[in-house]
Amino acid sequence: MIIRTGLGHARNVLVVQSADAVIAVGGSHGTLSEIAIALKMKCPVYGLKTWDISGVVHCATPEEAMEKTTLGY
Repeated sequence: MIIRTGLGHARNVLVVQSADAVIAVGGSHGTLSEIAIALKMKCPVYGLKTWDISGVVHCATPEEAMEKTTLGY
């Protein structure tokens, strides 16, 4: 999903608030910020080769991440 806001880092809050769940893939500090915001907002976070953080449900494949997101694990 592309949300063109011109808001810089504030865009991360908009991305998370627009989601029912977040799938974090790889990433650097922007991804870390989105994970932190999602966890703080109690939005489920599923990770694929991303930061190892308590609260992130790690997945081995994109299919597993989608399945867990859909089933609400």
